[in-house]
Amino acid sequence: MAPDRTKIVAFVGLGQMGRQMAQRLAGAGFALRVWNRTRSRAEGLPGAQVFDSPREAAAGADLVLSSLADDQAVRQVVLGADGVAAGLPAGGVHVGTSTISLRLAEELVEAHGARAQSYVAAPVLGRPDAAGRGELWVMTGGDQAAVARAAPALACLGQGQIPLGSARQAALAKLLANFMIAGTIELLAEATTLGEKGGVAPAALIELFTRTLFGSPIVKGYGGRIAAGEFRPAGFAVPLGLKDVELALEAARDLRAPLPAASLARDHLIGALARGRADWDWGALATVVREAAGLSVREP
Repeated sequence: MAPDRTKIVAFVGLGQMGRQMAQRLAGAGFALRVWNRTRSRAEGLPGAQVFDSPREAAAGADLVLSSLADDQAVRQVVLGADGVAAGLPAGGVHVGTSTISLRLAEELVEAHGARAQSYVAAPVLGRPDAAGRGELWVMTGGDQAAVARAAPALACLGQGQIPLGSARQAALAKLLANFMIAGTIELLAEATTLGEKGGVAPAALIELFTRTLFGSPIVKGYGGRIAAGEFRPAGFAVPLGLKDVELALEAARDLRAPLPAASLARDHLIGALARGRADWDWGALATVVREAAGLSVREP
């Protein structure tokens, strides 16, 4: 009997987030065909077949999910000579979960369309630990028939799927969500810095915020880290945060909608890099705000 191809999924990119996603799919009974630049990270997944190229992994599946760091990695892994697009059969669907530029989202739609394939943008909100628990929020954009085909796999990864129209629109929504997170971190950094200068402990301020009007998971999570000065291990490292803020600024420039708050967060993230904090969580932009006010920074 031929295998049920609806349960065969290729997964490329097994970093912190991707590996958690792949494990969720394996636990839900999907047969995985996997590839990762560092092969050792691809080995050990339950029931997964490891391949030497994205093209080979994609060739045996009608649905491919990718989780990659940035535009450059996506272009190489998906559109390169040995990439996903070269191996995915006609009629297949590529689901991209990465945070990418609007330009690349459009390029992927065109490149897959030229091969009679479909591209679904499905960027996610949540950290790797949330991915491991299946608690991501998934934003979807693309051809609705292709989105429907991807839905069973995406349902394993998250607590909900939010349709946002086209792939470009889903990509923009993810950039804006990350911009909002960066802006919230910036506000928390400024508020706790001023509070501490005036004798109010950061932990007391965060308790005030989260018990009253600002009890969101972002304020609780990042506020707690800022108050405690705990930025390692990084759930989302400074260089990745800077990349996403810069992509939001690129979109703002293209669409002619200024994002001054993003510019400020970008500069503070660059400041964190300049201080050797590349392996700290992007919440460490708060340390640059503290130092500008003459406060010390504890090494995490």
